[in-house]
Amino acid sequence: MTRRLFHQIHLWLSLPLGILFAVICLTGAILVFENEALQLLNPQADVSSMRKHDPARRELTGYGFFRETLRLHRWLLDAPAKKGERSVGKEVVGYGTLAMTAVLLSGVVVWWPRNKKVLRNRLSVSTGKGWRRFWYDSHVSVGFYATIPLLLMCLTGLVWSFPWWKEAFWSLLDFVPPEGRKRFLYTLHTGSWGGTATKALYFLAALIGAALPLTGYYLWWKRRRAR
Repeated sequence: MTRRLFHQIHLWLSLPLGILFAVICLTGAILVFENEALQLLNPQADVSSMRKHDPARRELTGYGFFRETLRLHRWLLDAPAKKGERSVGKEVVGYGTLAMTAVLLSGVVVWWPRNKKVLRNRLSVSTGKGWRRFWYDSHVSVGFYATIPLLLMCLTGLVWSFPWWKEAFWSLLDFVPPEGRKRFLYTLHTGSWGGTATKALYFLAALIGAALPLTGYYLWWKRRRAR
């Protein structure tokens, strides 16, 4: 009964919001290596020393692309809200991220194996049993491997969306000094806390997060046609 309930939560949040999840994850993946890409496109500049709002950064080749990607990632291309005003795009992303968190957690409950044999199957991808089995295994096993970094991205991203979550987040992490919180949050959200290795991990996890709704739609459609 519990597994079925969480399966329904996983399914009925993902069906209407899967494309939104894919957009958030894909744009997030693109932004992970923004500085490295700008440095490659502008070898004469010292990109790492530039702040996000540095006027010189706006002159870099590729800056416009990453600026629009960030707008899509955080505001769905809506204009950033002025203080005291609403941003519909920001709210949609925020509530979408909340829903994505619920989808990830419910996915873990549905994934959880009953025995060791099932565990082996849930951690591997079959390649010789047809496309449907391949995509099912990919959705289940690869999705599980990406769950922890995706949850980290969701839980930290919510700090920018909801004041109540921001207060709760920092009350749990009160060991972080106030002057270092902005930097701590940014590095935890983007994966830069561990250098290139963790950024690569976040990049792959975000790409997987973008693909999971697509494989989910495929599996849902195949199941409907089989009925």
